[in-house]
Amino acid sequence: MSPRRGSCLRALRPLRAALLALCGLAAGAAALAQDAGSAASAPDAGSASGTQAQAAAAQRESFRRCDEQAFLVLNIARNYMMTDRNRDAVMPVLKEDAAAVKTAEAVMDRIDAGIVRHPGQEAAAALFECAAAHGMNVGAPREQVALCFTRTDVAFFLHVERSKHVVRENAVHNVGTRLTSRALYPTALIEQVSRTVYAGAEPPDLRRLMGTVAWACIRERPRAASAAGG
Repeated sequence: MSPRRGSCLRALRPLRAALLALCGLAAGAAALAQDAGSAASAPDAGSASGTQAQAAAAQRESFRRCDEQAFLVLNIARNYMMTDRNRDAVMPVLKEDAAAVKTAEAVMDRIDAGIVRHPGQEAAAALFECAAAHGMNVGAPREQVALCFTRTDVAFFLHVERSKHVVRENAVHNVGTRLTSRALYPTALIEQVSRTVYAGAEPPDLRRLMGTVAWACIRERPRAASAAGG
């Protein structure tokens, strides 16, 4: 292994942890479903009848599944593209989950074929496919959703900086230098997310942080989301 690839893989260890969490834990996505307050959120089951409560629970479960699938695809695509399309950087993490392996192979094949230009594009496609299968409305156009998943790069790289004990001011500078498109990654967003990343004694949960960034963006009006990037 070259020094360059070795350092890249070491930097991706937080992402490996996020992938494992996505494959093995449902609690994080369920909590995100409540926090996000997305268009798919169901009414309060406590005030509903038995039938309404069951429908609400089914809707929350559908949202959880689609949210989980979208972030699994996002992290697979990001990991694969950031490691120069190294399948060995992706597959060992997923080997215990046959469904995740099948998903990863399909995602990597589409990247190799030039169909996928950015992980956010693939995550949005996964979310819309899952939402259609469950009869749900995402609540935002596909282009906006792809943009929102793309903006989780800010959360990911700031989390990496915090994990390396880089001070916040330098982390903001480093991430802004790495993510150069202000249309995709507004300076205000980098600053805002950095305050969350550095607020506690320890870095926040990466999966929850990425979900918060994505769903806050998805809930915006399309025009507002575009204006924020300009």
